[in-house]
Amino acid sequence: MLKMAKRRRTHKESVRDGKEAWRKTIRPSHDKCEKKLKHEYQNDHVTSTTGMPDFVIFNKGTKFVELKPCRLGKNQRASFERMYLSLTQEITILFLLNCGAYVGIRYYIKTEKTFTYSRVIKLSSKNLKRFCLSTPWEERTDPDDLF
Repeated sequence: MLKMAKRRRTHKESVRDGKEAWRKTIRPSHDKCEKKLKHEYQNDHVTSTTGMPDFVIFNKGTKFVELKPCRLGKNQRASFERMYLSLTQEITILFLLNCGAYVGIRYYIKTEKTFTYSRVIKLSSKNLKRFCLSTPWEERTDPDDLF
């Protein structure tokens, strides 16, 4: 019996899978989180952005909220690259913190079609590293502890 070499993913397959992830997980989680934030901040303007961070809340001061997955199924954890802040996000959030802005992070658990959200955790220059991918895993915060 001949052993077949593993075929590399094509660009077309990657694009297809990315669009499916956007349609099934990313967009629904952002839409429901935006509704929840609008309910929590009724007197403020909440908007979803296409950049970083994910949500901007306008009131007397501007607040920024980043949304991250914790679990995507009953026993399925999200990848570490998605659960924690990337290097680009870390730099952007550090810049916002140095400018004096309020920056928070919120995690969600997806079970079938329902989403459970954690409270918004305020980030500071002291606790930012606990939520970053660049930090060793022993020093990171486990998002499961936030629920």
